[in-house]
Amino acid sequence: MIKIIMTLERIALFIDGSYIYAVARRLGWSVDHRRVIEHFRNQGELYNGFYFAPITDASDDRQQKFVDALTFMGYTVRSREVHGERPSFEAYLATDMLLSAPRWNEAVLVSGSADLVPAVEALRSMGKEVQLLGIPELTDLELRNISDDYLDLRDMRDIFEREEGGRRSYPDVGMHEGQAEGHEHAFGALEEGKF
Repeated sequence: MIKIIMTLERIALFIDGSYIYAVARRLGWSVDHRRVIEHFRNQGELYNGFYFAPITDASDDRQQKFVDALTFMGYTVRSREVHGERPSFEAYLATDMLLSAPRWNEAVLVSGSADLVPAVEALRSMGKEVQLLGIPELTDLELRNISDDYLDLRDMRDIFEREEGGRRSYPDVGMHEGQAEGHEHAFGALEEGKF
């Protein structure tokens, strides 16, 4: 049985969009972002759901529609334009986690970056519980070890998979263990604007 969040504590959700996209490509199924936020709303009092979204082309209407849809679903979207570089949101994630910490008791972090280890350590020293959601091969081992709990997204497919109509299958992209930092290039046009 998977421990999600069993208490009715205040929960904060922090999602690295480029990471969740890389995970979906690796697993071969799409994550339904509406189902994710609704799931955690049902686990306790959701303080906020932060979604960090790289924008590869500000003039692409599909990307803006995706960001708008996330906002409509209830996420606080943090986005910035990226050009050719790895979409790195670790500083933004860490800042939002630390600044909002007085407002929540438990956090669900969807990321695999080792750069978040110091922030998670600081949160745990403040008495906050941090649960990490991802897949092992795209998650830094130290980040996984310092988290209070690790939730494997494979075990949550029936909860988070996008149902027919918007589902995409991803070809094997040949990512190897340790490539969590690569996260694909900024969503591959943000999942082609389907939501």
